[in-house]
Amino acid sequence: MKILIYILSFITLSACSKDENTTKNPTFSLPPETQTGANTFGVTINGKVYIPRDPTGVSVGPTAKGMIFWGTSDNSWNELEIKDGASSVGFNMIIHLQNFYTLGIGEYILKQSNFHNGIDSTPNNHIYFKIWDNSISNYAYYGSIENQGKINNTRHSNGIISGNFSGKFVRYDNPNDFITITDGRFDINTFTLQNHPFP
Repeated sequence: MKILIYILSFITLSACSKDENTTKNPTFSLPPETQTGANTFGVTINGKVYIPRDPTGVSVGPTAKGMIFWGTSDNSWNELEIKDGASSVGFNMIIHLQNFYTLGIGEYILKQSNFHNGIDSTPNNHIYFKIWDNSISNYAYYGSIENQGKINNTRHSNGIISGNFSGKFVRYDNPNDFITITDGRFDINTFTLQNHPFP
């Protein structure tokens, strides 16, 4: 009888653990490439799709969001920040855009990232991100490489900014470790993004 109770307890606990892990780290699909201001983002990195998810937990704060777009008052630079704050390990990407409003629709060549955002960023178009690396049980940072990637802005009107991006990215602490992205995409409405939920 004791053995039966132990077996049933083990099955129950294993099922709970699996359900919890699936809830925290579900598998996602890329959103379609649209130009309607759908407030979507998606990218595949090392075979895994990342999308924005609002951070959860008491220490996060009420203003934390899965995706924000911000910049200087004169629009000399803007940034799209994406994070998956609902998974157990998370994800964060910064897309830094220089003179984005002046140049508008078109292709933006990525430059070498300095792995900083905001006023500490290099004054160029660049992307960097962090993902969880199981081999080191910590985060790994990757940044764009000079002239080896691009952002293609396909719509820039009425508050809607849409496009896609691709490129080769190098690890911050290992110049021989590269990640290639071919399918990054975004479609945001700057008027509604602030209040859009990312569950």
